[in-house]
Amino acid sequence: MDAIRKVYQYAEPNLSLVGWMGLLGYPTYYYVWHVIFPQPYENLGLRVLCALLFGCLVFRHVLPSGIQRHMPLYYCATLSFCLPFFFAFMMFKNDWSTTWVMSFLASIFLHVLLCYRTYLMLLQSAVGVTYAFFIAYNDDLALGVTQVVWPYLSIFLFTYVFGNLFFFRSHVEHEGQVSIAKSFGAGIAHEMRNPLSALKASIDAIDSLLPQRHSEVSGYQLSQHNLHLVREVLNDANDVIRSGTDTIDLLLTSIDENRMTNATYKRHSMRTVVEKALTSFPYTHPQDRLDVHIDFDENFDFFGSNTLLRYTLYNLLKNAFYYRKGDSFSIHIQLKNGETHNQLILLDNGAGIEPKIKERIFDDFYSSKRNGGHGLGLPFCQKVMLALGGSITCDSEWGNWTEFTLTFPKYGSKSVANIKQDMMKSKSVLYVGAERSVLRSLIESSFYQGFRLSNIGLNELAHRDEHDFEFSLILIDYNAAMSSIDGLRVLEQKLSRVKARLVFVYNEKQSYDTRSDIQLCVYLVTNQRLLEDTSKVIDELFFDLPLHSTKACQRNKSHNEKRVLLADDNHSFRVYTALILEQHGLEVLQAENGGQALELLNEERVDLVILDVEMPIKTGIDVALTLRANEGINSKVPILGYTADSSADQAKAILGSGMNDHLIKPADVDKLFEKISQWIEVK
Repeated sequence: MDAIRKVYQYAEPNLSLVGWMGLLGYPTYYYVWHVIFPQPYENLGLRVLCALLFGCLVFRHVLPSGIQRHMPLYYCATLSFCLPFFFAFMMFKNDWSTTWVMSFLASIFLHVLLCYRTYLMLLQSAVGVTYAFFIAYNDDLALGVTQVVWPYLSIFLFTYVFGNLFFFRSHVEHEGQVSIAKSFGAGIAHEMRNPLSALKASIDAIDSLLPQRHSEVSGYQLSQHNLHLVREVLNDANDVIRSGTDTIDLLLTSIDENRMTNATYKRHSMRTVVEKALTSFPYTHPQDRLDVHIDFDENFDFFGSNTLLRYTLYNLLKNAFYYRKGDSFSIHIQLKNGETHNQLILLDNGAGIEPKIKERIFDDFYSSKRNGGHGLGLPFCQKVMLALGGSITCDSEWGNWTEFTLTFPKYGSKSVANIKQDMMKSKSVLYVGAERSVLRSLIESSFYQGFRLSNIGLNELAHRDEHDFEFSLILIDYNAAMSSIDGLRVLEQKLSRVKARLVFVYNEKQSYDTRSDIQLCVYLVTNQRLLEDTSKVIDELFFDLPLHSTKACQRNKSHNEKRVLLADDNHSFRVYTALILEQHGLEVLQAENGGQALELLNEERVDLVILDVEMPIKTGIDVALTLRANEGINSKVPILGYTADSSADQAKAILGSGMNDHLIKPADVDKLFEKISQWIEVK
C-alpha cells in the first residue's frame, strides 16, 4: 500500500493532464480508428468506460473526502485497466495488426512514465495482458496462442526492461539530489540545535539564579533598572531561540515535502503577528523602529503559520531598510478588512524599483542588490502567500516609493476550507466511549471532513500500550470515566504522556463527583454542543483554541528529593541543565558519554535517566538497549531521550530502544519538567 501511495504522490502534479488526455483521447481515437482509418474491431463502450475512469482523475479534488483517501488505489487500478488491459485487448481483437502493435508499444512508454515502481508496473502489465488474452480468446485459447506474433513479444520485453532501466536511472539520480538536500538540511538542523540547546540551558540557569520579578532580596548588587534589562535580554533571547527552532522545523518539513508545510497552520490574529514581528525584527539601529508606522484601525484573522508570515515580514522590512533614501525615510503598515479578502499593505518612501527589475523580483535566485544577494527572499514570500491561499503583489515608482500588498483569504472562505480539508487527511481522532449518538455523529463527520476515526472503550484503553495513542485528538466520554471506580486513574496512567489534545465530553445537565483530582490537561466540551455541530467543534479543536470550552491543567507537586542521571557530551548544556535540576531539589549525576553513563548506572541507583541520543563511545540508544537487556539495579528505571532529530524514524528508534519518552532540543524548562514530572515527583 505504501508503494501505491508513493506512485500516486509522484504522479499527482501531472494527474489533471493525464486525466484530460484519457477523457478526450479515448473517444477521439474511436472516431479515428472507426471512421478515418477503419480497423477490423472497435469497442465504443470500452472506450467510454476508460474515458470515465480517467475523467475521475481530472475532478478528483471535488470528490468527497471519503473517496479521495482511496485515490491511490483507484489510480493504480485505472492504469492497469486503461493501459495494458485495453491496448492488449484491442491488439488481440485486431489480430495483432501493425497499428495496434504500435499503439500497445506507445502504451508501454506511457505506463513507464506514470508508474515509476518497476515491480508494480510489471505486476499491472502481467495482470492486464493476461486478463485481456483470456477475455479476447475465451472461446478458443488455442487459437489465441497460434495468433501470437512472437517476434513482437521480444520487442515489448525490450521496451519494458530498458524503458524502466533508463527511467529508473534518471529517478535514482533525482532522488539522490533530493537525498543530499535532505541530509544537508538535517545536518544544519542538528548542528544548529546543539548550540541553541547550550544557549537555552545557559539562559535558563541564569534565570533560575536571579531573584523573582518582585523580589526584595538585598544580597544582589543589581538595581531594579538593571534587573529589568537583564530579564528583557533573557526574554528576547528566548524568543529568538523559539523562533529559530520553529524555522528549522519548517525548513526541514518543506524540504521533505517539496512544498511549504501546513502542519502548523492555525487561526491567528494578524495584528498580534505583525506586532510581534516588529518587536522581534533585528533592527540595525534602535532608532529604526521609530521609522515604522502602523495603522491598526482594522484587524482580521488568518489561517496559516505565524512563523512563516513573520519571516515574510522580516524579508519585506529588510528590503525596505536596505533601499532607504534620505533622512525622512518611513515605512507604513496598514491592515484592511475587505468583503471578499483581507490585505496587509507595506509602503515605504525609499528608492523604489526600476520597472525592468520589478518584473523579476519574485524569480528564484534573482537579485539586484549591490552586494549580490541570494535572490531567495521575495520568492520565499511569494511561496508563503501561495501556501496560505493568498498572493503578494508589488507596485513601485522608481525613485519615490514601493508598496507590497499581501492578500489573504477570509478565514471562513472556501480557500481556507480547502486547506483545512487537505490537512484533515493527516489528522486522527480517538473516541473513548460507547455513547451511540456521539459515535454516530463522529463517524458521519469523519466521512465528510476526512480525518481518521478510531473507537475503543475504557476497558480496552486500560490494556493498550502508550504508543497506541498517537492521535491528533482524543475525545473521552466523561460519563464512562466517572462510572468506573478506577476510570480517571486509568486515564491518567495511559494518557498523561500523549501529545494529542485531550477533550472530556460531558453532559452539562448532569452533576459529577469532583472529588477525584486528575492530573491531565484537558478541554471540556458539552455533549449537546458536540451533537449539534460536530464538524464545527472538531474544526475548533484542531485549528483553534476551543471557544466554548474550559482548559484545566494541573501539575504534580512534591518535595521528595530524587536522583537523576544526566548524560550529554555538550559540556555547557549538561552543566547548566544539571544546575536547573538541582535548583528544583533533584540530585544530579553527570556523564559526558555513553560509556560513563553505563558505569554510573551499574554502581548508583537512580530514579530517572536523561540521555542525549547522539553521544560518543556509546550513543543514548546503545545505553538504553544495554540497560534494558541487563538485570541490574536500574534496568527498569524510566529513560528520557534528548535529540536534535525531530523525524518520525528517530522517535521510533528511541522508543524501540527501551526509552520511555523523548524531548526535542532545545526544550523549554517547562517542557523539560513536564516530562520529568510524569515519571518522578519534583519540587
